[in-house]
Amino acid sequence: MIRPIAVLVAGMLLSRPGMPKDEANRYARVLAEVAAARGFDPLIAVAIVHFETQWRPALVSADGEDYGLGQVRARFAGACREDADPVNAPSEACQRVKDSLLDGATNLRRMGGIIAANMEFCKARTGSAKTERWLSGYQGYGDPARGRFCEPGEKTRIVIDYYKELVAKLAPKPLPAPKPKATRPPPPDHGAEPTRAARPSSPERGVKTVAAKKNESTKKAPRAKAGKPNATRPSQRKTR
Repeated sequence: MIRPIAVLVAGMLLSRPGMPKDEANRYARVLAEVAAARGFDPLIAVAIVHFETQWRPALVSADGEDYGLGQVRARFAGACREDADPVNAPSEACQRVKDSLLDGATNLRRMGGIIAANMEFCKARTGSAKTERWLSGYQGYGDPARGRFCEPGEKTRIVIDYYKELVAKLAPKPLPAPKPKATRPPPPDHGAEPTRAARPSSPERGVKTVAAKKNESTKKAPRAKAGKPNATRPSQRKTR
């Protein structure tokens, strides 16, 4: 899922209000990139880091196991896997891995890889890669000896509740646009004369077309019939 950088920065500043803006923007860009590549909402990662370190990149757990923003377990990272005692007697290569995990951007990338691995694992074991499933794996819940995998615990629900608060506060869904009201036609005015669509003039309705007038003008006037003069007209003969 893609979230605006400004939304991610706002979520970080809720945890650590004094974080420099350039540092927050750098973390937000990395987190947005990783989340898009791995297929999770970056705001859930913001919620995870809130409860792990409150966005303090140099934090190390009291037992020396977990490092950086997302409290990544160092013994499972890079060269530390080969060490017999990565906590108390780390090799030089393992120590370099630990130091790199204290860089915020590096830690977030590693965190994204762990989330992706847990999504795949929970999908294979339980048939579900829902947030509460892979998040429980990230937090270390489960009992493989008893065949229990990806079972949410108390911390899982706390993080998810906070994540929902972040979504509601920083990225609420836009309200649907109101539907336009149906317009009714105006009531008929019974006192007004109904209008009719104008019809084209035609010769049948008493209006002569231009062609009809032209034909009429070319006709010869009818000749008078031969016969007796009209009785009502005086004779034109001369009297003697």
